[in-house]
Amino acid sequence: MDTIPSPGKRFSWRRFIKQQLYGFITEYETPKIAMIHSFTITILLRFMQTILLIYSVFYLLIYKRGYQKQDVSIISSVTLKVKGIGFVHKANNQSYIFDGTGMFI
Repeated sequence: MDTIPSPGKRFSWRRFIKQQLYGFITEYETPKIAMIHSFTITILLRFMQTILLIYSVFYLLIYKRGYQKQDVSIISSVTLKVKGIGFVHKANNQSYIFDGTGMFI
């Protein structure tokens, strides 16, 4: 009986990560394609596709004019912070004082 594992049997994180990364990069899966040879199912499928096409083209695009829809909700807002006071001197000793809350005369 071996009490000390040999280097070939010991778990290695480096080898595990390397195998997982290699498998992630080089392997991929594809769905299985099944061919169904049934006249009834084929007619039902084409009928459903035609109904969806008519609904999307004629009702949504032409009747409801879906291509003209616009979103009227507010998407963003703007805030402005003002610090300090501004002065504007006018003729006849008039001055306007501006601060963060508004204008004072």
